[in-house]
Amino acid sequence: MAEYDLVAFGETMIRLSTPLGQRLEASTTLDIGIGGAESNVAIALARLGRRVAWSSVLPRNPFGLRIAAELRRHRVDEGHVTWVDHGRVGVYYLDSGTPPRPTHVIYDRAASAIALCDPDEIDTSLATGARLLHLTGITPALSDACAEVTRRFAERAHEAAVPLTFDVNYRARLWSPEQAATTLEPFCASATVLFCGRNDARTLWGIDGSNEAVLSELSRRFGAPTTVLTLGDEGALVLTPSGEVMHEAAPAVHVVDKVGAGDAFAAGFLHGYLDGDIPRALRLGVALASLKMTIHGDLALITARELEDWSGITTHTVLR
Repeated sequence: MAEYDLVAFGETMIRLSTPLGQRLEASTTLDIGIGGAESNVAIALARLGRRVAWSSVLPRNPFGLRIAAELRRHRVDEGHVTWVDHGRVGVYYLDSGTPPRPTHVIYDRAASAIALCDPDEIDTSLATGARLLHLTGITPALSDACAEVTRRFAERAHEAAVPLTFDVNYRARLWSPEQAATTLEPFCASATVLFCGRNDARTLWGIDGSNEAVLSELSRRFGAPTTVLTLGDEGALVLTPSGEVMHEAAPAVHVVDKVGAGDAFAAGFLHGYLDGDIPRALRLGVALASLKMTIHGDLALITARELEDWSGITTHTVLR
């Protein structure tokens, strides 16, 4: 039996956000939290009862300790973090908006401890003790060293026959579409479960057309047995290993904070996927993403019972 249901590797930042209704230029207080694509998924799954480990690089300072303590509080095993005496924790500032004023994000993550990491100091064998390895396209964009560690994690997982779940998660502020497409293609081609947003498919690979056509082309191009196309307010589509296409519509919710909704979707989907039930995985993914948007902060602070109680709010359709 694997020690963990899921192992993830990536950067987690300190999040400093304005209270709703206030602007960064005028606010006298900021809410402090944490946020990172991989750790958001890890925390959400741990709260749903899964055994999860998270690997990263953190400096020995109060912000590094804050991040580790937050993951530990949500029952994620952060014992595999590489601690260093140099570098810094990345920070991002959120100017929280409500319609029609959008939310704005300012990143301050250059020269973070993980970006300056020595790949040889990170134990990627952690991947061999998992049922799933989860990686995203954000981490390889941080530095050549991060790209190398991400590659080594994927390689170790492949050697141990551990399925890779990969979320494209393109970030235009980190690199160009051409750089991202070239670097991320091998990860996409190695994935057992591939998550990609419709906009990312268009931006990186020029894939366009109907939702079903985009999903089909992603599957043809990369060959992932399970390919998931996320559609924002329209929900998500999945193409299963048997060739079935399913759509789950997103319910209307009162949005408090959209940040982290994509990670919540991935966590909800993988929660169902670990039980071998793809229709349920799609339903739970859309439900958890919807619930996350009602919560301030990056984290989907939802229990398994709450998710099950609310998963009926979505609308499931088998397209073919």
